[in-house]
Amino acid sequence: MSQKPRAIAASAVGRQDSRARASANRIAKALHFVGLAMFLGSILSHVSLGFVPGARDPAQAMLFWRQGIEIATHSLTVPGLALLVVTGLFMAGWGGSRFARQRWLIVHLAIGLLIVFIAAFVMLPVGTQSLDQAVMMRHGVGSMETFSALIRRERIFGAISIVLALLSILIVTLKPRLGQSRG
Repeated sequence: MSQKPRAIAASAVGRQDSRARASANRIAKALHFVGLAMFLGSILSHVSLGFVPGARDPAQAMLFWRQGIEIATHSLTVPGLALLVVTGLFMAGWGGSRFARQRWLIVHLAIGLLIVFIAAFVMLPVGTQSLDQAVMMRHGVGSMETFSALIRRERIFGAISIVLALLSILIVTLKPRLGQSRG
């Protein structure tokens, strides 16, 4: 085979590879948005479950609220975060050497990892503890003071996570230079 047909064949393979990479990247971006919708959508359920119309027994209402949040957390929040992490790392890895030169992307990923850290080491344990406390209160042995302290901690770190998520979205949308040279 002469050099010209080899070059043409290599060029065709390169185009196919480029199209496959672009397609995989589009799919990863779409799944990334699905993960974001799951994560942010779960927040609505957390907020709206706090309102139990006609609740006469506060302990029962608190238990219902915490059970609903537990379901939303394990069916939306955690899978949404997992999807964000997997697709985000895939897209960053797909970018190759460009990744290290895009400081906004490094900041975006660092914020994402901080959100995952808060979720894993603060939000999930506090959620489990507050559900346990609600169950104990329903049986007359829990502490409203402990429950309130847990909810306060959850709200503080939840708000921090939301602010971080919005900051991360802003960074990925604006793609600031962050001290990079203009060249």
